Amino acid sequence: MMLQSIRKNLKMFAVSQRYTWLSFLIYRGQALSWAVVWMFSTAASFVSISVIYGVSPGIAGWSYYQMLALAALSNMAIGIVSYLIRPWDLIMLMRNGVFDQFLTKPYDPIALILSRSGTRASIGGVISSLAMLAYALANQGGISMPAFMTAVLLFALGTAALTMFIVTISILSYVLFKSGNYIQWLINIAGTTSNYPLQIYSIAGTVLLTVGLPVGLAAFYPAELMFAKISYPFTLGMAALSIALIMTFYRASTYLLRFYTGGGG
Repeated sequence: MMLQSIRKNLKMFAVSQRYTWLSFLIYRGQALSWAVVWMFSTAASFVSISVIYGVSPGIAGWSYYQMLALAALSNMAIGIVSYLIRPWDLIMLMRNGVFDQFLTKPYDPIALILSRSGTRASIGGVISSLAMLAYALANQGGISMPAFMTAVLLFALGTAALTMFIVTISILSYVLFKSGNYIQWLINIAGTTSNYPLQIYSIAGTVLLTVGLPVGLAAFYPAELMFAKISYPFTLGMAALSIALIMTFYRASTYLLRFYTGGGG
């Protein structure tokens, strides 16, 4: 039954993506301009890191190209999260009652949220981040394929944990305040802080950005693994933590939906 449910929700997600992309590309010039705007965050990271390493020795233990790779992973994670969930859109769906329709359909409400409340324009940030990551890794060298593939898996798990965190915070914010304007600010903070190694934020900051706001799981630890800065047992622990957070946030968001009431009452 579980596998059948997963297949059904994945099929729904795929069909939903097809139609949202068709809608997004109706005005191709506008769609392209929005995607280009998302690329600016990658360009800004590239410029800021280049300036830092141009006028100083940079961050201890991290080369210029390693920092570019870390920033690329960070921007890519934020782009993927935004593709799946944009809090303002979700809360507007809840406030105007459109979300009520989700609860009448034979699909997982969380899967419906992830299929309907993101922005396709963020694909521009993902593509530009991939380009910067490829550039950084090509110049850094010395990356083993097993480490790279494991880092990709860890990145996927960390990004999923971050996505479910944003979903949970968005639903909680609606239940408590019927608003959530601050959540985009939280995402922006996550994107900025994760451009740099977590150790610069002290132990408390590292714990916060690993568990409280799990952006470190999506960017920092995968980057550390790529460059052999952490061991495989530690990596396994971070993967287990990501899975635990995904399950915790999923259950929390599902529970919070019990308290949902449409914008009309």
